[in-house]
Amino acid sequence: MTTEGNDPSSEEPRFTFHDKRRVDPDTGELRPEADAQSAAGAGEGADTEEVLADASDLGVDIPADASTLDDTEAATEPGAAEPAPGSEAAAHLADLKRINAEYAAYRMRADRERERAAAGGTIKAVEALVPVLDEVRLAQENGDVTGPFEAHVNKLLDALAKVGVEQYGAVGDEFDPRLHEALMQQPSNDVEVPTVFMVMQPGYRMGDRIIRAARVGVQQPED
Repeated sequence: MTTEGNDPSSEEPRFTFHDKRRVDPDTGELRPEADAQSAAGAGEGADTEEVLADASDLGVDIPADASTLDDTEAATEPGAAEPAPGSEAAAHLADLKRINAEYAAYRMRADRERERAAAGGTIKAVEALVPVLDEVRLAQENGDVTGPFEAHVNKLLDALAKVGVEQYGAVGDEFDPRLHEALMQQPSNDVEVPTVFMVMQPGYRMGDRIIRAARVGVQQPED
């Protein structure tokens, strides 16, 4: 009968340690196997340099600064050979051209949407300011816009002009139903075409978009 203490299977596992330090702690010198590994690494570096040197001998001019290289330079180089029709390269080139065209169309569409959104925001802001501008105009006609208040009014009008908002409508303008809203009409022998003779409220526009039509009185030529 074998006791538990004498059973070899009950012995604890033994651990083996290997000293892999490159420098001998007793002598302070580099161990021979470390020299061999360094030599092997140097040999691999030499092989890599040789491969790179062979690559540079293929007739390719590699500039010192590669940041100036253009990815499309090779594709747009005059005299570059086109892939054969029906080949896999031709199919890939057609896909690339299609993707480039779709991306260009997307950028143009995004730019138009961004400009439209910016113009819409400006128009909404001016629409909110129109009643204030009407009051300012009435104050100007009554001579109440003087001193510092006049300077502030001029700054407001200059700011509107900088974002492309234009005030229009003057006596003597030819009546245009796209630009004017006729609040009153009267016949006259002095005009040959419908003409504005009174501006009740000026109009505001931004480019071709009318923010508020000018409200005017119109003289019509007599029959």
